[in-house]
Parts: sequence; structure tokens; C-alpha cells
Amino acid sequence: MLHHSFQMEHKFQQATSIRLVPATSLVVDRRYPILRGHCAESRYGPTVIFRLAQTDNTIINICLPKRYADVITDEDLNSLNSGSETLDLVSKGMCQNALVLQMEKRSARYCIMLS
Repeated sequence: MLHHSFQMEHKFQQATSIRLVPATSLVVDRRYPILRGHCAESRYGPTVIFRLAQTDNTIINICLPKRYADVITDEDLNSLNSGSETLDLVSKGMCQNALVLQMEKRSARYCIMLS
């Protein structure tokens, strides 16, 4: 029972250490491995939240802009979360007041443009 209590405490600490950061704070051209993705409701409506690994081994969450969230399906998220797709998220910066993001397959460096 004590071991289970420690596991719950560890999970709680881990969950509270993951920050939600604006997608605009991502470093341009840095590859962020996508660990998980899920649908959520924000104050702006339905969105997709990606859990990303940073180079310093910390984990962050970002909400995708609506135009990206609108094209990602439950099937896409299931594929990502099952590990059959290993993708990185790359910020390409701002263009005409809109954030440009790109997803790249980790193994083949194949680019999928989502602009």
C-alpha cells in the first residue's frame, strides 16, 4: 500500500511540473518530439494539446492554433499515441500574424506541411 501511495504522489508531482506554454514560445527550427496528443476544450473552443519533449528533458504542453486542430482527427491522435507515428513539431515562426508549424517524421525527416 505504501508503494502505491508513493506512485500516486510521484504521478501528481510529475503532472503538476508539466507547463502549458504558448505555441508562439517554441524556438524556431528546433525539433520538439511529440510524446502525446489529445483533444480538449479551451475558452476558444475545441483544440488539440500536444505534449512535447524539450532539449533539457523537461516536458511542456501546447495548444495548437485552431486551423491545425481542425485538421487533426481522432485517428491521427490514436496513431500518434500508440507509437506507430513518431513525429516532431517544428515552429517556423510567424508569417503575417500567424504561427507556422510543421510536423516531421522522426525517422525519415519527411515533412508534412500543415499551413
